[in-house]
Amino acid sequence: MLTPTYVLAAPVDEGGEIVFAHAFDSGIRVWMRGLIRRVDERPRRLRGVAAPLYGGIIREMAPLLDFVADFVEHAVDDPAMPLSPGRIRDTRPVVARTRSDSLGSRMHFSYRALSPLHTVGPWDGAAAELLLSRVRGGLDYRHLGFRATGLPELPAGAAPDTLPAAVISRERAEYLAEYLHAPAGPVLHHLGPAARR
Repeated sequence: MLTPTYVLAAPVDEGGEIVFAHAFDSGIRVWMRGLIRRVDERPRRLRGVAAPLYGGIIREMAPLLDFVADFVEHAVDDPAMPLSPGRIRDTRPVVARTRSDSLGSRMHFSYRALSPLHTVGPWDGAAAELLLSRVRGGLDYRHLGFRATGLPELPAGAAPDTLPAAVISRERAEYLAEYLHAPAGPVLHHLGPAARR
């Protein structure tokens, strides 16, 4: 794996961070670090190969938007980082676990599901999934909601290039940049299927 050139640690209000890194290569690598808030699920007993579900609010959306947009604009194909497709095994995907596909949820929030994420490095655990949410309406909120499961933990002080990571592919990064860049109100409301890829 290549040493990440750019790293963004996005603070979470409830505690911890989601860490993103890239070297303008095949994708944006993702880890969690010290996330605290576990989402209370019903039913509590998970079936299949599933990891706990974490949730919270990323305080500032703008740094992530700039980070993703910069990657999309300058990334090049890099066969040195081969990506493995993620696989959800005998369990419900994050959209179903969070019920974010319900009409009641979509009346108030717009979602972007990255499910399952690709991976790089050895991987024998649950699928990595990330669900982002923005509030619908006329106010331009600065924060970004999230639900995450299966992301590997990045210990404090660890070198990102030495550890397995979940990866947002270039194609998904393009859709994510569009979602983060969309203004609040009618444009965000009518992003349609592309916002759910």
